[in-house]
Formats: sequence, C-alpha cells, structure tokens
Amino acid sequence: MAILTAVTIQPRSAEVWDDLQKLLKRIKEMIVKKGGENVTVLVTVIGGEATNQLVFLTSSENWSKYGQVQEASYGDPKAQALLREAGKLATWQTYAAQTLEL
Repeated sequence: MAILTAVTIQPRSAEVWDDLQKLLKRIKEMIVKKGGENVTVLVTVIGGEATNQLVFLTSSENWSKYGQVQEASYGDPKAQALLREAGKLATWQTYAAQTLEL
C-alpha cells in the first residue's frame, strides 16, 4: 500500500509568494534526499477558498518507509530551521493517507 502525504500551504500574504516558492524548492530538494518519492508542489488555480493555496505532495511505499522519511526529515536540525523559516511565510496542515486495495 502506498502512503501519500499532502501538506496544504496558505501563504500569509501575497508579498511572500516569491520567497515562499524559493523556500519550498529547498524543502523539496531536502525531502527527496531524505527518501521522499514523487515529491511535487502544486498551486490551486481554480478552487474557491483554496485558490492560490499550495499543495506539497510526497509518497512513500509503505508506512515503514513513511516513518523513515519523517524521522530523517524532522530529526534533522537543518530541516527544523527550514520549517521555522517557512512558518514566517505561511501556515500549513499536513495529511497522510493510504491507498485502499479494492
């Protein structure tokens, strides 16, 4: 079963858009180095209240791999610094989902 992590990101203001994109690029590179798969950043262009909201997607092969990526990321002081920096530019919510074998 695959695990998909979706982080919805709401910029604090329009003025932070460029800086936020640069920071997300650095975070994306870090997540890939830590073992995240299919790392993608999307922007909602048509979505009512979610318009201009970003979505950061990462997949993992299974819960074990998910845990390894989470531990490698959140246990890294450099990653923690990136998240503190991101908190100045945006707010976010994190969701984890698994595929269903139907």
